Amino acid sequence: MDLIALSRLGGRHLVTLHLLLDNQSVTRTAERLCTTPSTVSKTLNQLRDLLGDQLLYRQGNQLLLTPMAERLAPTLHRLLGELNGLTNQQQFEPGQWQGRLRLGLRESSMTWPVGPLLDKLMAAVPGLIPEIWNKDEQGLAALTQGKLDLVILPHDQSQPIRSLSGLVWEKLCDDELVCLLRNDHPALTKPWDLDAYLSWRHIAIRDHELASPFFEQTLAQQQVQRRLGAIVPDFGSGAALLTESDLIMTALGGWAAQMAAHYPLVTRPVPFAYGTICHSLVWHGPAGEDPAHRGLRELLLTLARS
Repeated sequence: MDLIALSRLGGRHLVTLHLLLDNQSVTRTAERLCTTPSTVSKTLNQLRDLLGDQLLYRQGNQLLLTPMAERLAPTLHRLLGELNGLTNQQQFEPGQWQGRLRLGLRESSMTWPVGPLLDKLMAAVPGLIPEIWNKDEQGLAALTQGKLDLVILPHDQSQPIRSLSGLVWEKLCDDELVCLLRNDHPALTKPWDLDAYLSWRHIAIRDHELASPFFEQTLAQQQVQRRLGAIVPDFGSGAALLTESDLIMTALGGWAAQMAAHYPLVTRPVPFAYGTICHSLVWHGPAGEDPAHRGLRELLLTLARS
């Protein structure tokens, strides 16, 4: 251990570096620290001298991370979390706490169930600023890298989960699957059963972090499969396509009910067994021990179950 080198690397350096790696912006880092961009730039130059690496470099109008900075980010996030636990032993006080909660989720999840939950959470914690990221931009891997605090993810409970070390999963709330289609769809004039379901083309939702949905496996076991008509990144874009086509989408029930209330869409039951659906909170275990992180997470779970 090089104690001399460590003595030159102060807490101010570590916090500034953490925010720079997270925001990739001198201006936003300065705003978070309530200081000036020139002060942040000066600290960055000191860090470059101390660590012997550029850390961030400019390409066009963007700051990009060097390979060393990419490696440092998750370690630094964990270190600051542990240091915060040493210096901040008091209980989480929702009415007094101020800060950001960085969430990764599907865009459609803001409609249901996350939007209503965040409204209640912000009422309970007035100083909270949710920072929302699309899960395709920042997903499960971002938790281990310290770029997100929580991911909220709908999935089949029997669906194999991508294995990432240190992630913790806890069920937020249950849901179900329904079929969503436009309210004058030709299928509505005939009995709704498996044959009717399979006779139409379907919209599939793309997700790189989860395995094939369990209901797809159920259909495969019956030696049948859906005919795909489109593959989209999210339920929201799928709903827009439904209103203009004869496609059908197998969607989350809570979200689909919201869509059917505001758009010319209707729901029908899924005509086969498909397993159990839920929305889960996912976090990185070591980061989850921070008192504020744990308090916000427990509050979210309580609000979802009340």
